[in-house]
Amino acid sequence: MSEAMRLEDTSILVTDVDRRKSLPIIRSLGRQGVKVIGMASSGFSVGGLSRYCAKTLRCPDYKRDPDGFVSFVAQACETYRPTVFLPLEDRAIELCLEQPECFTTHSRALLPSREVMEVSYDKWKTCELARRLDIPIPESHCPETVEEVRALAADWRGGCVIKPRKTSGSRGMAFVDDPGDIEPVWQRVSREFPRPIVQKRMDASGDAFGVFVLIDEAGELLGLFGHKRLREYPISGGPSTLCKSHRDEALIERSLRLLREIDFHGVAMVEYKVDRVSGEAMLLEINPRFWGSIGLAIAAGVDFPRLYHQTVAGLETRPVLEYTPDTYGRWLFPGDLLHFLKNPNRFGLEPSFFWFRGDNLAYDILSLDDPLPALGMVVESIRRVLGMST
Repeated sequence: MSEAMRLEDTSILVTDVDRRKSLPIIRSLGRQGVKVIGMASSGFSVGGLSRYCAKTLRCPDYKRDPDGFVSFVAQACETYRPTVFLPLEDRAIELCLEQPECFTTHSRALLPSREVMEVSYDKWKTCELARRLDIPIPESHCPETVEEVRALAADWRGGCVIKPRKTSGSRGMAFVDDPGDIEPVWQRVSREFPRPIVQKRMDASGDAFGVFVLIDEAGELLGLFGHKRLREYPISGGPSTLCKSHRDEALIERSLRLLREIDFHGVAMVEYKVDRVSGEAMLLEINPRFWGSIGLAIAAGVDFPRLYHQTVAGLETRPVLEYTPDTYGRWLFPGDLLHFLKNPNRFGLEPSFFWFRGDNLAYDILSLDDPLPALGMVVESIRRVLGMST
């Protein structure tokens, strides 16, 4: 890139702008003059409604038509020549890593290698990596046959979670209270997600933490952030609906050791949950991509979208490793509202569900200067309830 190039002279192509995580990214870069072009496979895209998204392209669904998606990326990059390319979700990243020529001819990205993506995206391979580095994880098994599952269930005590090796959020996860149900639930999950993991169920009331990083191709740490989950939906385990900035040096050290062991480049979230019995923070997974609560990091002073864009575009980038503590990030609708409705202790929540304003409170979607995404999400939620969504 030319040394004379400025941020406002650049552009970015962002996939999955129908996901809520895309909105803080679009707003951050658009407000700083970057031309943002979005891609989405669905008719409704929360990011595409933003005033800061210059154009939204309707693309094939990579779950149903992966080849069509890759071809569309190649055509979009050839047509618009974006300075930077940002695939947001795991499967989109995997497909672009399998055929990097779809974007590398006309654009640039900062992504892990295919081998590193495999280790970080596959939860079982992450477990094996953690064991090798003596990083605590919940008791975990990855049986290959029904006979192995049956033997495991016979000796199992307490609850467990059966979860796919490769998926995001709570998709495909199943919680089991009775060991006698492990085998049928494992078989059900395995029909869609082969060879799922059987893992000790962590107490839902245990504290949950995330460590977030941006590491460049030279291995330099450019961005660092941490948060504590306060609420999530589903309440049994899912995306955070309320969280706050938090710094835990031990977890930061552990996360960097984990990622540097596999020579990770790009953005990542390392997720932990505290075991109430031992008091130990257990590694749950690595998410090798941008995360749902990215708006909180930006509000607390670590603008990961800008850092990513600058370093990929070849612009001067100064590391941001400090941030404001006790900043809150909230996904109010429908996330925190659903948590409130499903939580038996809904009127005893701390902070209260009815805390709507504060100098240290940021919203993922609500914005006075960019109101259409919030209005669109309300309309789309109603359409989904009525079975009208496309």
